[in-house]
Amino acid sequence: MGSSSLSEDYRLCLERELRRGRAGVCGDPSLRAVLWQILVEDFDLHGALQDDALALLTDGLWGRADLAPALRGLARAFELLELAAVHLYLLPWRKEFTTIKTFSGGYVHVLKGALSEDLLIQSFQKMGYVPRDNHRLTMAALPPACQLVQVALGCFALRLECEILGEVLAQLGTSVLPAEELLQARRASADVASCVAWLQQRLAREEEPPPLPPRGSPTVFQTQLDLYRDLQEDEGSEEASLYGGPSPGPDSPPPELACRPPLWGQSAKLWGARGGAWEPLGEAEVLPQASSPPYGASKEEPEPEPDAFSFLSLRQELLSRPGDPGRSGRVSPQRGYGPSPPPPGYQAHGCLAPGALPTLCCDTCRQLHAPHCATLPACRLGHTLRVLLGDTQQRLWLQRAQVDTLLYDGPGARP
Repeated sequence: MGSSSLSEDYRLCLERELRRGRAGVCGDPSLRAVLWQILVEDFDLHGALQDDALALLTDGLWGRADLAPALRGLARAFELLELAAVHLYLLPWRKEFTTIKTFSGGYVHVLKGALSEDLLIQSFQKMGYVPRDNHRLTMAALPPACQLVQVALGCFALRLECEILGEVLAQLGTSVLPAEELLQARRASADVASCVAWLQQRLAREEEPPPLPPRGSPTVFQTQLDLYRDLQEDEGSEEASLYGGPSPGPDSPPPELACRPPLWGQSAKLWGARGGAWEPLGEAEVLPQASSPPYGASKEEPEPEPDAFSFLSLRQELLSRPGDPGRSGRVSPQRGYGPSPPPPGYQAHGCLAPGALPTLCCDTCRQLHAPHCATLPACRLGHTLRVLLGDTQQRLWLQRAQVDTLLYDGPGARP
């Protein structure tokens, strides 16, 4: 099946969903399975689709400490780009689609959190947008419909590529490896199994993996975001609308064509709205997600979020300190013999500059690290590393380390 045939099938899928009252990214299970299988067997299909896959994937994964959450962030970014192209194709008359605010929640948190600014501008230029100033992209000239379909299909293929790479990491059993090795194995393999085998042999030959280049950790936001309204408005409302205006204008589609947002693997209210025609789906109306391809790739279970530090758990830990009646089986350090065991608290590693937030936590060494720490290669060998997602979690873990330092090294720790 060539790229022209895929484009036609994709276009028919979008128009079929529009007749059902939904204008969203493609979720047809059969087209999804076909494109998945073609991409697995032939990575070069991305070249025929002109989706700049290698540049975008390299940019999004380069320097990431853990590739699994980075791939999920990239998939969400490609979904947002696909939806922007689909909106222009299906609803070109809507005035709110003529301007994208580069300081809006969706652009800042979803797109810039995954891709560089230059590649984002290039992606939107394919849709006809040009930079107006430092805060907006405006529509210069609406591209032909076939070009918009091609751009949306390319983003759809990039979403599936992220899922294929995620399946490779799931079967490999680790997601902490250099991005260039993952992409090299993917391009040199004709299926997921051979890609996993290639990586297993490569990792087995490496006694010590090279250190990761410096880059911030991936950020995952589950708030309701969009591209068309101010960030201040997004932060002030619980359900952010896709459209900045209070209600559709006279050039909007009739109510019977009012489109509900699709529900894929991300937030169900990603494209919710306040208007009646764009209300987010309720819990009773949740549509089944697109099924995984039938060739044998297992559906990836969502990974549990890392445990966040809470002061309630800290209080429970304080109540169980040495010398507490409830812990009679443990010898108090001041009365024990021989060297005392290492403290169980977490400590900030020396790589963290004053005021800097940690991005990685080693549960084996019980230390917090910066992404460029020189000891990370040693920690990656058999140690349990977790990525701290977002400023809130990073600040909480840093506070925990500071509290643990006071508890074990302060004057009140050893009376």
